[in-house]
Amino acid sequence: MGLDSLVEAVSIIGNALASAKGLGSILVLAGFSLILALIVGFGGWLLIRLVKKIPRMTPIEFLKFVIFFSLGLIVVGILLP
Repeated sequence: MGLDSLVEAVSIIGNALASAKGLGSILVLAGFSLILALIVGFGGWLLIRLVKKIPRMTPIEFLKFVIFFSLGLIVVGILLP
């Protein structure tokens, strides 16, 4: 179900960009691509830093990490379907 929503959103964006012509639309697409690449790169960097930090966490920090991670999974689970 979540994948269907993603495919539908991408097709809507694709149709909107296909109807736009000219240099402006190319620049907008390039801008969105750069922003998406920065967000993905920053998320990967944060994930790597977090994984490196886990062995040095105190029990309270680890408990906070598990709680926030589980809340994040719940939010993603609610948003995907």
